[in-house]
Amino acid sequence: MAFRNLFRKELKSVWPLYGVFSAAVLLMDFFLLFKRNQWDPSILTMLSLLLPYIFIATITIGVGYYQLHAEWRSNSIYLLLSLPVRGWKVLAAKLAAMITLLIGVMLWIGASFSLTLLIAEWDKWRTDYDILRFSPELANLLLHSFWLYVSITIFAVVVVQFAFLCGQLVARLKWLVVLIAFVTALWVTLRVSPFLSVLLSWTPDIRIGGAGQDAAFLQSGPFIVLALIIVGLTWLNGYIFEREVEV
Repeated sequence: MAFRNLFRKELKSVWPLYGVFSAAVLLMDFFLLFKRNQWDPSILTMLSLLLPYIFIATITIGVGYYQLHAEWRSNSIYLLLSLPVRGWKVLAAKLAAMITLLIGVMLWIGASFSLTLLIAEWDKWRTDYDILRFSPELANLLLHSFWLYVSITIFAVVVVQFAFLCGQLVARLKWLVVLIAFVTALWVTLRVSPFLSVLLSWTPDIRIGGAGQDAAFLQSGPFIVLALIIVGLTWLNGYIFEREVEV
């Protein structure tokens, strides 16, 4: 119940930002709809799909840092620290709210593109691009791209939260400590991941794309390691948040 209430609180606090971004995406798609005859299709898809997906991931990572920063500058952090809830649950609720909104905006970006540019240019693009023909291979590619995108974003959010919390352990030079913690977390991840991935080499490979020679196979070990690092960092962040940080 406590986690659910925290999740709802965090959802309400950050959804306006995601709502404004979603409205901006829709307006951009309508603008591109009127410009579609003047611009190359590759530019249209980049502005309508690629850039919004990059921006919303960046926004989510920034929100992960700014939430804690804003609470430390206000009295709301006192309330969170006084709750009979484990620190990792508080941070997990924040993370769950951000990822829920991220996924919602991702679906909105795809729907907005489909209902504007894709419908308007369907006949032309279907002839020029075979990828628009729905197939199991396309579904496979989209599914794996989706969870990989979300996983990397979650990892980045957890790392910036870790860096911020480390910065609160000192009274001076907080920004320097934040930077060092951020770089150290990335360095340790890059150093440890290959070793642990070798230990998990027995896990099944992930097939991406079509069948036969068109398919690409990725070892699942690195992604399992990434998931374990995310869980471990979330617990460590909660421990620092709950036990070590003095407001």
